[in-house]
Amino acid sequence: MARYVISDHHFGHANIIEYCDRPFSSVGEMNTTLLDRHYETVEAEDVLVHLGDVAMDMQDGSETVEYFERLDGDILLRGNHDVGLEPDSAPFPVLDSCILEHGDYRFYCAHRPEDIPEDWDEWALHGHHHNNDTDTYPFVACDERRVNVSSELLRFRPIRLETVVNLLDECPPESRFRDVEKARAWMQANS
Repeated sequence: MARYVISDHHFGHANIIEYCDRPFSSVGEMNTTLLDRHYETVEAEDVLVHLGDVAMDMQDGSETVEYFERLDGDILLRGNHDVGLEPDSAPFPVLDSCILEHGDYRFYCAHRPEDIPEDWDEWALHGHHHNNDTDTYPFVACDERRVNVSSELLRFRPIRLETVVNLLDECPPESRFRDVEKARAWMQANS
């Protein structure tokens, strides 16, 4: 069993394709690709912690529930586009934040990095900022002890928490990687 994290799928959200320059020609193609990449990556016995914005679901939460169940998700940290979902009525845990631990690392997890407590001095996992400001919110910002797991930065695939920890173990304290591809290239060049 492995633990995976990701945020900001935005299933069914047509405007996200242009807003984040996603490489899809339609919502249908995007939804299919997001699901395919998930199924290629995550096994049934694995745990998925989704850091919010499963779908563009501002109404009643039904789309969030539908897609989260299709992902066989385990914990949802509610994002700003999941607001239609009432935590008490969801068939899975819906939280505002949580702490994940792996090895010597503790991660405060929340959809928006602005919601991480100011006194938190360990690592943070977040989403929300997609790929729109990777100078401020790259995939990995070692200097700020922050990891942005927005789907665009992960090539639309959940990432194992163990993989994140292995990367953090290897990279210098000032490292910043725009996306998972830049981080993998650095790892290959320095191994």
